[in-house]
Amino acid sequence: MRIKKASFVTSIVKNSDFPGRGLDQIAVAGKSNVGKSSLINCLCNNQKLARTSSEPGKTRVINIFLINEAFHLIDLPGYGYAKVSKAMQEDWGTMMNDFLCGSPHLKHIFHLVDIRHEPGQHDRQMAEWIKAAGLPYTVVATKADKLAKSKRQQAANAAAKALGAPPYAIPFSTETGDGRDALLTRIGQILQDSEKTAVSDEKSSANP
Repeated sequence: MRIKKASFVTSIVKNSDFPGRGLDQIAVAGKSNVGKSSLINCLCNNQKLARTSSEPGKTRVINIFLINEAFHLIDLPGYGYAKVSKAMQEDWGTMMNDFLCGSPHLKHIFHLVDIRHEPGQHDRQMAEWIKAAGLPYTVVATKADKLAKSKRQQAANAAAKALGAPPYAIPFSTETGDGRDALLTRIGQILQDSEKTAVSDEKSSANP
């Protein structure tokens, strides 16, 4: 999988129509300041594509990017920032529930966690929401450059196990690019599986 073209589409606050809706969607979820925007920029090799901020909790909308004119990469707002008001936390929860359960085009979630720390309460809650929505997901352990190479995969897999996720996780570093190829390969597999399912569904509809 190679990303040849990436562009910002729009920001939304609820599961509404937007240009190009109908393509497959892959979403990126994670705690505030875990590195979601940086990961998107690294994947797309464009450091100005997704806005990053040193202030946690800054992203409070759902940002949508069109990749290779073929699918949408969704940057979900970060969770778990203590200074966010209770009302805003409730709004965030409503937004997440609406998006996760209301988009038939959402094929997969990349759930980002900080490789240096055991998944916290908010990480576990996010994992439960994803599972409740019936969505497949992959844990991506960011900031992998902060650990020795020999410990990265073990730490990433331990985080996935703690969240009840599929056992294989992807260690990722935006600083070094480690994990980028593995994540791109995973995206390619997700899109291929989606295409196969769509073809199978078409054949089933044509031959009831």
